[in-house]
Amino acid sequence: MKQRATVPDLRGKTQTEALALLRRSQLKLGDVGEGSSTLPKGRVCEQIPAAGVKVPFNAPIDVRLSRGPSPSDDPGLLKNAKEGARYAPAQRGKSVIRVPRQVENPPTNFLKGGKGITLVAEGLENPRWLSMAPNGDIFVVESRLEVKKTKQPNRVIVLRDTNGDGKADQKSLYADNLYLPFGIAFHKGFLYVANTGSVVRWPYKPGDLTASQPAETVISDIPEIGMRQHWTRNLAFSPDGKWLYVTIGSKENAAIEESPRASIVRYTLDPSGKPIGKLAIFASGLRNPIGMAFHPRTKALWAVVSERDYLGDELVPDFLTEIKDGGFYGWPYYYLGPHHDPRLPERPDLKKRTLIPDVLFPAHSAPLGLVFDKGGNAYVALHGSQNRSRFTGYKIIKVPAGTKKPEDFVTGWLKNPNENAVNGRPAGLAWDRDGSLLIADDWAGRIWRVKL
Repeated sequence: MKQRATVPDLRGKTQTEALALLRRSQLKLGDVGEGSSTLPKGRVCEQIPAAGVKVPFNAPIDVRLSRGPSPSDDPGLLKNAKEGARYAPAQRGKSVIRVPRQVENPPTNFLKGGKGITLVAEGLENPRWLSMAPNGDIFVVESRLEVKKTKQPNRVIVLRDTNGDGKADQKSLYADNLYLPFGIAFHKGFLYVANTGSVVRWPYKPGDLTASQPAETVISDIPEIGMRQHWTRNLAFSPDGKWLYVTIGSKENAAIEESPRASIVRYTLDPSGKPIGKLAIFASGLRNPIGMAFHPRTKALWAVVSERDYLGDELVPDFLTEIKDGGFYGWPYYYLGPHHDPRLPERPDLKKRTLIPDVLFPAHSAPLGLVFDKGGNAYVALHGSQNRSRFTGYKIIKVPAGTKKPEDFVTGWLKNPNENAVNGRPAGLAWDRDGSLLIADDWAGRIWRVKL
């Protein structure tokens, strides 16, 4: 039997330290790239193969060095992958980091789709998520991690159309001094907002333009921050009024992390609608779940999930799926069922449990907003990725009810797939009272309305 070397654990080491450990194990350094991570800049954040794997002597070990905890943003999309169990993952390719550039003063007539598109508001600061108030006001969360803390808006604003022309002509500050807010929802006379490490609420009466009192913290046992966009905490109340669901992203791209990272959790609601008790894991193995919505007919919870990076242009597909109670979706060990991530050790027990998502999106699409119409058609905002050699995406896609085949619905943010200039990036989605779709464009600072 030929002797084999054991790959040492390089994570957290500098490149020099990693090289010394590899030489000591009679191995060599392979490809060196960059990766997003919360580790200090220049430290190994990922390695292929994983620590503990047996390999031939002198085998090359690929590593990625952290770009540091200050994250950068993403774009993209490619043609649709094969569905479900029939999907055959591509061979692992070389990862390419390409960052988009926001066009200065983009035009207002570039979007196509639906039966008409109008600009509701502009001049906002990173409008990420939004919700329609009972009286027709639009509540918008302005939040961003990529800029200096002193410039982060960290607030909720209210947009009001006072003359009925379809455009917001009044803007009010509802609440500020929040901590990376994201998810927002109205429930039983309260406005709820999810910070990165808590959920808060205020009493709300239709027509309120400012919070009537300081925020009440109703959830405080969720972890903060995460890699890149994984600080986002979205929330959704179940149709039966029994549960509040909260998304929690991973801290790293591909690493073993403690629960409740990479999961959707839920809390019991008391008769008044207030969350009580501790969090309960509803589903796990979800690298970065963001958009959540309940199907109008089945009442089942669905979510969009951004999968892992740095395995090449075609891996790993992001997805939309029904979230099963107790379901495990693979991260970080597996993806799309039994497909193993070479950066992690094998876990046969989890391999058997890994569920295959319902609808696949091109790898690195970074789906964010998700809503269903009354007919069960799903609409998803593809914010895009930076881990592709060719820019694609920047669009709203529609998944017709009863199918697994996404189709373009609103396009135009991406000017040219071979150039990094973009007119904006779609993020949050919400329904207007007339059945139109509202879109938050966080890069261009705009809110759009699309008639269906």
